[in-house]
Order: sequence, then C-alpha cells, then structure tokens
Amino acid sequence: MDPLAGLGPYFAVERGTVGEGWLTLDQLHGEVLAERVAHTRDALAERARADVEDRVAASIMSLGLFARLVSPVLGSLAAGVLAPRIDLSTTRWRPVDSGPWPIAVEPGEPRTLDEVTTEVVGPLAERIGADYSVSRTILDGNIASAVFGAVTMLRRLGAADADRATGAALGSLSEGPLRGTGTVDGGFVRASCCLYYRLPGGGYCGDCVLAAR
Repeated sequence: MDPLAGLGPYFAVERGTVGEGWLTLDQLHGEVLAERVAHTRDALAERARADVEDRVAASIMSLGLFARLVSPVLGSLAAGVLAPRIDLSTTRWRPVDSGPWPIAVEPGEPRTLDEVTTEVVGPLAERIGADYSVSRTILDGNIASAVFGAVTMLRRLGAADADRATGAALGSLSEGPLRGTGTVDGGFVRASCCLYYRLPGGGYCGDCVLAAR
C-alpha cells in the first residue's frame, strides 16, 4: 500500500507495473500535450460559458501537473517515509477527465524537491512555455504555487512532520531553483500570476501577486 495515500490524491502514487493507457512524462509533448491543453481549455470554457485562450489553459493545466510531481516529495518529508523517484523517463501518468493526474513510479533513488523541480518539472515547463507562449516567469510561479499549495495542505492535515516539508519549500524559495518566484510573510505570495484572472469571472487565486496588490 502506498504510504502517501492517506495524505490525499495529490500525494498518492501508484507503484510498480501499470497497465495500458499510461505514458511517461517524456511523452508529454506534441499532440499528447496539445490534447491535455485542449481538454483543460474545453472544461474551463464550459464552466465560464465563454471562450478560453490556449495560453491560459496551458498555464492552468501546468498547475495541476506540477502539483502532482512535487506533492509526493513533500508528502514523503512530512510523513517520514522514503520519497518516490520522480523522473521523466520512468514516471508515468494517464489522462483523466477531471481531478489530480494519476502518477505511477518505479523503484529507484529518490530525488529532493530541488532536483525534481530542476530536472523534471523544469523541462516540462520549457515545453509548455515554448508551445503556448507562456513565459517562464509565469510557469516558475506555477511551480512555486504548487509547492506551497502542497505545504499548506500538509499543515492543514496535521501531517506528522509538516515542518520538514515547509523547510524544503522555504529553502527552495530562498536559495534553490524557486528563488525570486515569491515571498513568504504570513503566507506565500507569488511574484507572478497564473493567468486565471483572464477567465470570465475567474478572479484571483489566494497567492496571486495581483490580489496582494
């Protein structure tokens, strides 16, 4: 049984061999990426009852993806268990209509939050940015938002060692790959916007720099 499952669907991972329909993270490009962005765009458009820009859909899709990749690492710190290995070539995912992306991992050397952010999430952000004209500033802010969203969730759950997860997040923000993406003063506030406000009736996210202003 996955030791992270009790923390919720954003932290849980499947382990070992999976069946058909699963793709590696490396396969998330081209038509596969376009399908995921289109799926997000159509879902947002149905909810907003208005057209949604591909660029906005790509940014919002990335938030869910990034959260699924960093949350298991932070959850492992908070639960005091060995982190799953998250990488581009062996970590798998499968498309779903709604909810968190299912993630499956294989045995291997675990990676730190900074390693996952730099070596896994970073290259995916580059692809999304290049294909959909989303700036790296926005996408790095999305990564930071995913990290601190996971930390907030862990603290609300009363995870046994949530302080370890918080420490990793703060370290990444102050000295690691997320440096400059936001500030923490009573709560995380990102230095960029995920573009959610561009949806009709979207408003601002709780950590948005625009809302803070």
